[in-house]
Amino acid sequence: MRDAAVLYPGEMGCAVARVLVAAGWGARTHLWGPSLVCRADAEAAGITDLESLEKAVATSDVVISLVPPAVALETAETVAGAARRSGRRPLYLDANSVAPASVAATAATLAGAGLDCVDGAFVGSAVEVGGRTRLYLSGPRAGELAAALPEALHATDLGPEIGAASALKLAFAGFNKGLVALFLEVMEAGGAAGERDELLGCLRAFYPGTMETLDRLLPSYPRHAARRADELDELARWLASEQRNDAWATTARDVLRRVAALGLDERRDWTVAEVLAACAAVGLPPSGRRKGGRASSKP
Repeated sequence: MRDAAVLYPGEMGCAVARVLVAAGWGARTHLWGPSLVCRADAEAAGITDLESLEKAVATSDVVISLVPPAVALETAETVAGAARRSGRRPLYLDANSVAPASVAATAATLAGAGLDCVDGAFVGSAVEVGGRTRLYLSGPRAGELAAALPEALHATDLGPEIGAASALKLAFAGFNKGLVALFLEVMEAGGAAGERDELLGCLRAFYPGTMETLDRLLPSYPRHAARRADELDELARWLASEQRNDAWATTARDVLRRVAALGLDERRDWTVAEVLAACAAVGLPPSGRRKGGRASSKP
Protein backbone atom coordinates (compact mmCIF):
# COMPACT_ATOMS: atom_id res chain seq x y z
CA MET A 1 0.00 0.00 0.00
CA ARG A 2 1.54 3.27 -1.13
CA ASP A 3 -1.31 5.39 -2.51
CA ALA A 4 -4.32 6.89 -0.77
CA ALA A 5 -7.42 8.78 -1.83
CA VAL A 6 -8.36 11.31 0.86
CA LEU A 7 -12.07 12.09 0.95
CA TYR A 8 -12.15 14.90 1.65
CA PRO A 9 -9.13 17.03 2.48
CA GLY A 10 -10.38 19.26 5.25
CA GLU A 11 -8.16 20.15 8.19
CA MET A 12 -7.70 16.54 9.32
CA GLY A 13 -7.49 15.18 5.78
CA CYS A 14 -4.74 17.62 4.86
CA ALA A 15 -2.85 16.79 8.06
CA VAL A 16 -3.02 13.06 7.31
CA ALA A 17 -1.99 13.62 3.69
CA ARG A 18 1.10 15.56 4.77
CA VAL A 19 2.25 12.61 6.86
CA LEU A 20 1.56 10.15 4.05
CA VAL A 21 3.38 12.24 1.46
CA ALA A 22 6.36 12.73 3.78
CA ALA A 23 6.59 8.94 4.05
CA GLY A 24 6.62 8.51 0.28
CA TRP A 25 2.94 7.83 -0.30
CA GLY A 26 0.88 9.35 -3.07
CA ALA A 27 -2.21 11.28 -2.02
CA ARG A 28 -5.06 12.18 -4.32
CA THR A 29 -8.68 13.26 -4.23
CA HIS A 30 -11.42 14.67 -6.43
CA LEU A 31 -12.64 18.14 -5.57
CA TRP A 32 -15.68 19.68 -7.19
CA GLY A 33 -17.89 22.71 -6.79
CA PRO A 34 -17.62 24.53 -3.47
CA SER A 35 -15.21 21.99 -1.98
CA LEU A 36 -14.88 21.31 1.73
CA VAL A 37 -11.47 22.96 1.78
CA CYS A 38 -9.61 25.59 -0.14
CA ARG A 39 -8.00 23.92 -3.13
CA ALA A 40 -4.73 25.65 -2.24
CA ASP A 41 -4.69 23.91 1.15
CA ALA A 42 -5.04 20.51 -0.49
CA GLU A 43 -2.25 21.30 -2.92
CA ALA A 44 -0.03 22.51 -0.09
CA ALA A 45 -0.58 19.18 1.65
CA GLY A 46 0.67 17.34 -1.43
CA ILE A 47 -2.75 16.11 -2.54
CA THR A 48 -3.31 15.72 -6.28
CA ASP A 49 -6.77 16.68 -7.50
CA LEU A 50 -7.86 14.19 -10.17
CA GLU A 51 -10.57 14.74 -12.77
CA SER A 52 -12.99 12.19 -11.33
CA LEU A 53 -13.70 10.16 -8.23
CA GLU A 54 -13.41 7.01 -10.34
CA LYS A 55 -9.83 7.96 -11.20
CA ALA A 56 -9.01 8.65 -7.54
CA VAL A 57 -10.42 5.28 -6.49
CA ALA A 58 -8.85 3.40 -9.40
CA THR A 59 -5.35 4.67 -8.58
CA SER A 60 -5.46 4.13 -4.81
CA ASP A 61 -4.71 1.27 -2.45
CA VAL A 62 -6.63 2.88 0.39
CA VAL A 63 -9.56 5.30 0.47
CA ILE A 64 -9.56 7.40 3.66
CA SER A 65 -12.97 8.85 4.50
CA LEU A 66 -12.85 11.98 6.69
CA VAL A 67 -16.21 13.70 6.33
CA PRO A 68 -18.97 15.07 8.61
CA PRO A 69 -20.95 12.26 10.29
CA ALA A 70 -24.13 13.14 8.40
CA VAL A 71 -22.56 12.26 5.03
CA ALA A 72 -20.35 9.32 6.06
CA LEU A 73 -22.67 6.65 4.64
CA GLU A 74 -23.37 8.70 1.52
CA THR A 75 -19.63 9.00 0.89
CA ALA A 76 -19.23 5.22 1.20
CA GLU A 77 -22.09 4.70 -1.25
CA THR A 78 -20.42 7.07 -3.71
CA VAL A 79 -17.09 5.26 -3.41
CA ALA A 80 -18.82 1.91 -3.83
CA GLY A 81 -20.32 3.14 -7.10
CA ALA A 82 -16.95 4.45 -8.27
CA ALA A 83 -15.32 1.11 -7.43
CA ARG A 84 -17.90 -0.78 -9.45
CA ARG A 85 -17.32 1.47 -12.44
CA SER A 86 -13.53 1.43 -12.19
CA GLY A 87 -13.13 -2.25 -11.37
CA ARG A 88 -10.68 -1.38 -8.55
CA ARG A 89 -11.28 -2.53 -4.96
CA PRO A 90 -9.14 -0.42 -2.58
CA LEU A 91 -9.34 -0.88 1.16
CA TYR A 92 -11.71 1.65 2.73
CA LEU A 93 -10.81 3.39 5.99
CA ASP A 94 -13.85 4.97 7.63
CA ALA A 95 -12.14 7.44 9.97
CA ASN A 96 -15.27 9.44 10.72
CA SER A 97 -16.73 10.28 14.13
CA VAL A 98 -19.74 7.99 13.87
CA ALA A 99 -21.49 5.44 16.07
CA PRO A 100 -20.51 1.77 15.81
CA ALA A 101 -23.85 1.00 14.14
CA SER A 102 -23.15 3.68 11.54
CA VAL A 103 -19.76 2.26 10.58
CA ALA A 104 -21.30 -1.23 10.46
CA ALA A 105 -23.82 0.10 7.92
CA THR A 106 -20.94 1.60 5.95
CA ALA A 107 -19.08 -1.72 5.99
CA ALA A 108 -22.20 -3.53 4.72
CA THR A 109 -22.65 -1.00 1.91
CA LEU A 110 -19.04 -1.39 0.82
CA ALA A 111 -19.19 -5.18 1.00
CA GLY A 112 -21.94 -5.07 -1.58
CA ALA A 113 -19.40 -3.60 -3.99
CA GLY A 114 -16.62 -6.00 -2.98
CA LEU A 115 -14.75 -3.49 -0.78
CA ASP A 116 -13.38 -4.25 2.68
CA CYS A 117 -13.82 -1.65 5.43
CA VAL A 118 -11.59 -0.79 8.36
CA ASP A 119 -13.12 1.16 11.22
CA GLY A 120 -10.79 4.03 12.14
CA ALA A 121 -10.59 6.75 14.77
CA PHE A 122 -8.14 9.61 15.05
CA VAL A 123 -7.85 10.52 18.71
CA GLY A 124 -6.29 13.95 19.02
CA SER A 125 -6.26 17.12 17.00
CA ALA A 126 -5.36 17.67 13.36
CA VAL A 127 -2.46 19.93 14.32
CA GLU A 128 -0.90 17.04 16.23
CA VAL A 129 -1.17 14.41 13.49
CA GLY A 130 2.32 12.99 13.19
CA GLY A 131 2.87 13.83 16.85
CA ARG A 132 0.58 13.09 19.79
CA THR A 133 -2.53 12.20 17.76
CA ARG A 134 -3.19 8.46 17.51
CA LEU A 135 -5.04 6.39 14.92
CA TYR A 136 -6.99 3.40 16.21
CA LEU A 137 -8.17 0.71 13.82
CA SER A 138 -10.54 -2.25 14.07
CA GLY A 139 -11.92 -4.80 11.66
CA PRO A 140 -10.71 -7.98 9.94
CA ARG A 141 -7.99 -6.10 7.99
CA ALA A 142 -7.06 -3.59 10.68
CA GLY A 143 -3.71 -5.25 11.39
CA GLU A 144 -2.77 -5.23 7.72
CA LEU A 145 -3.50 -1.53 7.42
CA ALA A 146 -1.77 -0.67 10.69
CA ALA A 147 1.39 -2.35 9.44
CA ALA A 148 1.26 -0.56 6.09
CA LEU A 149 0.66 3.01 7.28
CA PRO A 150 3.55 5.35 8.15
CA GLU A 151 4.78 4.97 11.71
CA ALA A 152 4.12 8.68 12.34
CA LEU A 153 0.35 8.02 12.28
CA HIS A 154 0.76 5.80 15.37
CA ALA A 155 -1.76 3.25 14.12
CA THR A 156 -2.95 0.68 16.66
CA ASP A 157 -4.95 -2.46 15.83
CA LEU A 158 -7.83 -2.92 18.30
CA GLY A 159 -8.91 -6.25 16.87
CA PRO A 160 -11.27 -7.67 14.26
CA GLU A 161 -14.55 -6.10 15.39
CA ILE A 162 -15.98 -3.31 13.24
CA GLY A 163 -17.17 -0.60 15.63
CA ALA A 164 -14.52 -0.93 18.31
CA ALA A 165 -12.48 2.03 17.04
CA SER A 166 -15.59 4.19 16.64
CA ALA A 167 -16.71 3.37 20.18
CA LEU A 168 -13.32 4.45 21.53
CA LYS A 169 -13.46 7.67 19.51
CA LEU A 170 -16.94 8.60 20.68
CA ALA A 171 -16.15 7.84 24.31
CA PHE A 172 -13.05 10.04 24.09
CA ALA A 173 -15.04 12.76 22.32
CA GLY A 174 -17.64 12.61 25.06
CA PHE A 175 -14.98 13.38 27.62
CA ASN A 176 -13.15 16.27 25.96
CA LYS A 177 -16.16 17.88 24.28
CA GLY A 178 -18.28 17.25 27.35
CA LEU A 179 -15.62 19.00 29.43
CA VAL A 180 -15.83 22.09 27.23
CA ALA A 181 -19.64 22.06 27.35
CA LEU A 182 -19.64 21.67 31.14
CA PHE A 183 -17.22 24.58 31.48
CA LEU A 184 -19.38 26.84 29.31
CA GLU A 185 -22.52 25.87 31.23
CA VAL A 186 -21.07 26.55 34.68
CA MET A 187 -19.51 29.79 33.49
CA GLU A 188 -22.86 30.93 32.12
CA ALA A 189 -24.49 30.08 35.47
CA GLY A 190 -21.76 31.98 37.34
CA GLY A 191 -22.11 34.90 34.96
CA ALA A 192 -25.87 35.01 35.50
CA ALA A 193 -25.13 35.56 39.18
CA GLY A 194 -22.61 38.26 38.31
CA GLU A 195 -19.67 36.13 39.46
CA ARG A 196 -18.07 35.07 36.19
CA ASP A 197 -14.64 36.53 36.87
CA GLU A 198 -14.55 35.19 40.41
CA LEU A 199 -15.61 31.73 39.26
CA LEU A 200 -12.99 31.69 36.50
CA GLY A 201 -10.34 32.71 39.03
CA CYS A 202 -11.39 29.88 41.36
CA LEU A 203 -11.22 27.33 38.56
CA ARG A 204 -7.74 28.50 37.56
CA ALA A 205 -6.55 28.35 41.17
CA PHE A 206 -8.00 24.95 42.09
CA TYR A 207 -7.88 23.15 38.72
CA PRO A 208 -4.87 24.57 36.84
CA GLY A 209 -4.38 21.42 34.75
CA THR A 210 -8.00 21.35 33.67
CA MET A 211 -7.92 25.03 32.79
CA GLU A 212 -4.73 24.52 30.80
CA THR A 213 -6.61 21.91 28.78
CA LEU A 214 -9.55 24.25 28.25
CA ASP A 215 -7.21 27.06 27.21
CA ARG A 216 -5.93 24.70 24.52
CA LEU A 217 -9.30 23.29 23.40
CA LEU A 218 -11.73 26.19 23.51
CA PRO A 219 -10.07 28.69 21.10
CA SER A 220 -10.89 26.53 18.05
CA TYR A 221 -14.50 25.82 19.04
CA PRO A 222 -16.05 28.73 17.11
CA ARG A 223 -14.58 27.09 14.00
CA HIS A 224 -15.53 23.50 14.80
CA ALA A 225 -18.49 23.67 17.19
CA ALA A 226 -21.08 22.48 14.65
CA ARG A 227 -19.07 19.40 13.68
CA ARG A 228 -18.28 18.61 17.29
CA ALA A 229 -21.97 18.89 18.14
CA ASP A 230 -22.66 16.34 15.41
CA GLU A 231 -20.11 14.01 17.02
CA LEU A 232 -21.93 14.30 20.33
CA ASP A 233 -25.17 13.52 18.50
CA GLU A 234 -23.57 10.28 17.29
CA LEU A 235 -22.41 9.60 20.85
CA ALA A 236 -25.94 10.10 22.18
CA ARG A 237 -27.35 7.67 19.63
CA TRP A 238 -24.76 5.09 20.53
CA LEU A 239 -25.39 5.44 24.27
CA ALA A 240 -29.14 5.16 23.73
CA SER A 241 -28.68 2.03 21.62
CA GLU A 242 -26.69 0.51 24.49
CA GLN A 243 -29.41 1.45 27.01
CA ARG A 244 -27.03 3.90 28.67
CA ASN A 245 -27.81 7.38 29.90
CA ASP A 246 -27.52 9.70 26.92
CA ALA A 247 -28.92 12.84 28.57
CA TRP A 248 -25.51 14.30 29.37
CA ALA A 249 -24.38 13.82 25.77
CA THR A 250 -27.45 15.53 24.33
CA THR A 251 -27.06 18.41 26.79
CA ALA A 252 -23.42 18.86 25.80
CA ARG A 253 -24.44 18.69 22.12
CA ASP A 254 -26.97 21.46 22.63
CA VAL A 255 -24.37 23.67 24.35
CA LEU A 256 -22.02 23.31 21.39
CA ARG A 257 -24.82 24.05 18.94
CA ARG A 258 -25.39 27.30 20.80
CA VAL A 259 -21.69 28.11 20.36
CA ALA A 260 -21.97 27.35 16.64
CA ALA A 261 -25.01 29.63 16.41
CA LEU A 262 -23.03 32.59 17.75
CA GLY A 263 -21.65 33.13 14.26
CA LEU A 264 -18.14 33.93 15.49
CA ASP A 265 -15.44 34.56 12.91
CA GLU A 266 -14.09 31.12 11.93
CA ARG A 267 -10.92 32.52 10.38
CA ARG A 268 -9.14 32.87 13.71
CA ASP A 269 -8.91 31.24 17.12
CA TRP A 270 -10.69 32.91 20.01
CA THR A 271 -9.45 33.21 23.56
CA VAL A 272 -11.40 31.68 26.43
CA ALA A 273 -12.34 35.17 27.63
CA GLU A 274 -13.64 36.13 24.17
CA VAL A 275 -15.78 33.00 23.87
CA LEU A 276 -17.22 33.56 27.34
CA ALA A 277 -17.98 37.18 26.51
CA ALA A 278 -19.72 36.17 23.28
CA CYS A 279 -21.84 33.59 25.12
CA ALA A 280 -22.73 36.13 27.80
CA ALA A 281 -23.71 38.76 25.23
CA VAL A 282 -26.32 36.41 23.79
CA GLY A 283 -27.60 34.74 26.93
CA LEU A 284 -27.42 37.45 29.62
CA PRO A 285 -28.42 41.10 30.09
CA PRO A 286 -25.50 43.51 29.53
CA SER A 287 -25.01 44.20 33.23
CA GLY A 288 -24.62 40.54 34.11
CA ARG A 289 -26.42 41.35 37.40
CA ARG A 290 -28.98 38.86 38.68
CA LYS A 291 -30.14 37.61 42.03
CA GLY A 292 -28.05 40.14 43.95
CA GLY A 293 -24.73 39.10 42.44
CA ARG A 294 -22.03 41.61 41.61
CA ALA A 295 -21.71 42.73 38.01
CA SER A 296 -18.66 41.30 36.28
CA SER A 297 -15.90 43.81 35.79
CA LYS A 298 -14.72 42.23 32.53
CA PRO A 299 -16.51 41.81 29.21
